[in-house]
Amino acid sequence: MYAPLPNVGLMNWVYAMEHLDTNPLLFTLAVLILADVITGISKSLVTSTTDSSIGKKGFAIHITIILLVWLLYPWSIAIGYEWVGDAVLWLWIFMYATSITENVGQMGLPLPHFIKDRLNKLSDYAENGEPKNENKEDK
Repeated sequence: MYAPLPNVGLMNWVYAMEHLDTNPLLFTLAVLILADVITGISKSLVTSTTDSSIGKKGFAIHITIILLVWLLYPWSIAIGYEWVGDAVLWLWIFMYATSITENVGQMGLPLPHFIKDRLNKLSDYAENGEPKNENKEDK
């Protein structure tokens, strides 16, 4: 048996649309998207890896995320699950902050060692499927 979708009236949507202006997470995400685009273009110029297909793919991803936020975040407010929308915003904020940090590091700009270590652990996990362990003995 399927659970029915919450009943959303016009006033719920009006409240949700008015609430968008007051949420600092939305502004933070917009700033980070812009910063990611700028650092990504800068990285491609500095490292001489400029490729229009990569740029098109990145642009499509950014537009998709903006559209999803624009459509789904007000809906999460209207049905009374604003916390779900906020959680998704926090996830994307973390992902964009990580991307910006990676771009800055790949350009050769100095990063604190603890950030470099964390990014190395993340990249090792993505490549090998297991996290890097400094205490592991080489066999």
